[in-house]
Amino acid sequence: MFKLLISIALLSLLTACASADFGSPNTYQRYDVQHLGQMEQATIIRVRQVTIESSSDSSGLTSIVSSAASAFLGSQIIGNGRGRYISGALSGAAAGFISQHVSAAMSRHSGVEVFLRRANGQTVVVTQVDDQQFAPGEHVYLVSSGSGYRITH
Repeated sequence: MFKLLISIALLSLLTACASADFGSPNTYQRYDVQHLGQMEQATIIRVRQVTIESSSDSSGLTSIVSSAASAFLGSQIIGNGRGRYISGALSGAAAGFISQHVSAAMSRHSGVEVFLRRANGQTVVVTQVDDQQFAPGEHVYLVSSGSGYRITH
């Protein structure tokens, strides 16, 4: 029974670990490398903490794969008769539940919404992950590329 629980938990975590891309200003996508981008200076007006949510696995594919694999493993670990089918069904249901909740938790990341005043006086807003700290009045660079805008020091 202990092996069954460990197998379910491990498989659920592994299938739910599909990493969401939140577009870090410190990470470039392959299609942005060696392409011309634009850069301009801007002044930060306001910074607000936000939560960024990714819907990268809205299909539930990780839950289905996790449930099926766990049901198979559960049916192989316990018994030969009807207990085998019951353990398979229970382990599959538990794995689906766990992977769905782990995947939902991993699809959220903390971010910042930054209000900027461009050199031409126009005010714009950029939202990105919070791996850089910004403060009102700070002068930063607003960088545009094929994947959108990012703010950096």
